Amino acid sequence: MSLPAPAAYAPPPPPERRPTRWWLVAIVAAWALVLAGLAVWSVRNDPPTVPEQRDLGQALPVLHRTAGAVVAAADGPDRVIAIGAVTLDRACALTPVRDGVEAAQEVTVRVRPDEAFGVLDSIARALPRAYRPAIRHNVEDTRQVLRADAGEFVGVEAEVDAAATSFALRISTGCRPGSAPEEPPGPVAQPPAAFVAASRALGGSGTATGVSVTCPDGRTATTATAGDLAAPKDLGRALRDVVAGALVIQAEPHAWAYRAGEVSVLVSDGDGTARVSATTSCR
Repeated sequence: MSLPAPAAYAPPPPPERRPTRWWLVAIVAAWALVLAGLAVWSVRNDPPTVPEQRDLGQALPVLHRTAGAVVAAADGPDRVIAIGAVTLDRACALTPVRDGVEAAQEVTVRVRPDEAFGVLDSIARALPRAYRPAIRHNVEDTRQVLRADAGEFVGVEAEVDAAATSFALRISTGCRPGSAPEEPPGPVAQPPAAFVAASRALGGSGTATGVSVTCPDGRTATTATAGDLAAPKDLGRALRDVVAGALVIQAEPHAWAYRAGEVSVLVSDGDGTARVSATTSCR
């Protein structure tokens, strides 16, 4: 019995070639151009979203302006302040493989015992409202922390214990790319009379170097300093005539802090040398 012959194989017809939809190509190309344009505009106009997008040179003017606002808020008739120089930390890390620089400046505040929290609260209320200053405390209310945002990723912070008689308000840029020259204290042409009197009481000449900030109203506040003066045997006795009529905030064996009118004065000694600083206010 013979088998039927197999049917001949016929390949399937080739798929129908559809015409290219050029209008879709045009839409995709146009959308790509829109996205590219938005990216360029964003780079040029959007504010940075992390501090690493703004280098140190751009952050320093904000730091200086903030320091002036902090000095104005920190000063008061019941405390003594001092302005520190801008410091640069060149060891901070932007990423595990990329170093950066952080700029910071401190304003030190000295108060009477048991007045630290009240002074910190008054400083928070005196800071610009745009900084959104906020104070938080621990459960026992033995420590308070002030934080404020000056914008452009420049922050203000202070940590204060209830028993503290001094604390520092720290203004910092955070770690940034770029670099900046050091800002060492310069000579002060006319130190305040209270500085000259304290310096001469310790055998100094009355010359000083200083750190200045621009106050919000355009005036200048300066801390004039003289170090490496000869330490007296009794600091309080050496300053007896100088502090007459002044408002004494602290009177310790090795540190006196007082106000001569609107000028904050701090005199301290240790290791055979003495140091005098006097700070003019924004008032």
